[in-house]
Amino acid sequence: GRPCHCRNAGFRYLCPERNQTVRMKLVRLLLTTATAATAFACSPRHGIVATFTGFRNDTVVVRSQPLSHYGTAAAENPGIRMDTLLLDAEGRLQADPAVEEPTLFMLLPLQFTEEGMTLPGGSFSFVLDRWERIGLNAASETGRLRIEIVSGSETNRDLAEYANLWNPAGAAMGTLQTELMRRAQQGLDPGDSLRQAYRSCMEQALEINRRYIATHPDRPAAAFVLAGSGASVAGRYLDSLTDGVRNSVFKPMLDRIEQGLEAERMRKEAFERVKPGAEAPDFTLRNTEGAQVSLSSLRGRYVVLDFWGSWCGWCIKGFPELKACYERHKGRFEVVGIACNDTDDKWRAAIAENRLPWINLFNPRGTAPEEDVALRYGIRAFSTKVIVDPEGRIAEIFVGERPGFTETMDRLLK
Repeated sequence: GRPCHCRNAGFRYLCPERNQTVRMKLVRLLLTTATAATAFACSPRHGIVATFTGFRNDTVVVRSQPLSHYGTAAAENPGIRMDTLLLDAEGRLQADPAVEEPTLFMLLPLQFTEEGMTLPGGSFSFVLDRWERIGLNAASETGRLRIEIVSGSETNRDLAEYANLWNPAGAAMGTLQTELMRRAQQGLDPGDSLRQAYRSCMEQALEINRRYIATHPDRPAAAFVLAGSGASVAGRYLDSLTDGVRNSVFKPMLDRIEQGLEAERMRKEAFERVKPGAEAPDFTLRNTEGAQVSLSSLRGRYVVLDFWGSWCGWCIKGFPELKACYERHKGRFEVVGIACNDTDDKWRAAIAENRLPWINLFNPRGTAPEEDVALRYGIRAFSTKVIVDPEGRIAEIFVGERPGFTETMDRLLK
């Protein structure tokens, strides 16, 4: 009943034993009728084999991302894939994903979506390494997904156990989320009771995560749960994970969490330090021509640091007012646009589309925390405008497109 590991027979695993006895056993195994478990192991290889029951929709989306690129946006990482697969008449799915390194997969049955969004409680995440396989049964039960692992790693069995614990709470949250979306689309007030019910479901789901991590600190699946639980849970439980978990396939997730916690610590410190009257932290970033520009090189005039992004609708809406102020006081102060959480192409396209006439600098995504300008200024919202006086001190900070910026500039430049 043990899995066949013969590469020459067309299987992806290599038999570690080389003696004649093992080879003869493999030959007899191939020539005889096997049990169901052995037949699965010795059939043509499929990385994912799943059977779905109780589903009205025959479409399943499979999302995959190498764990080494965890946290990277899809636009910047060709390793992130979204594949749409159809179930056969018996509700079965077989897939052969190309896996060259530990990769995180997510099954997203289309039945558990609303307005193009995946509803909580309707997905299952698992991890596959090179040559690894998973067999599972998926069932639709009262608006949630239930998973039974037929074959696969111990970690994936743990992930299924966690999903079956969390998905009922997630499904309840998804029902309330759907109603909130429906009322918002109709312009209706959801009411305090609906909002409170949704918050209660969120807290219940988060408590499941906290309990799972606390009771499974030696299981790699706890690292996955921690990664989806938010900064407060991560900060509380990260140090409780064992060394084995911290060095498991989920190590890239934990590394990113540690970086995020360190970045948040630095942001809080900067937020408390960067206030009106304090010296503005100096920095050097590249402009659209590739030249390096430092804040200190603009000393002697007022400078407005505009932290923005092409993805930020409110930032874009604020450009006309800033451009009008810039034109009215032309030559008397400088604007330095600092694009954050952006790609180079989108940054340049947004500059051209909005015809931004000032100095435009790029704060690259993924920059080391100590060199991240937005982090050094404690930026928590976009857009944020920091007015720096001619002596290099902060005169005022405007978070969001709140009133008063133009009047402040008019007063300072009077």
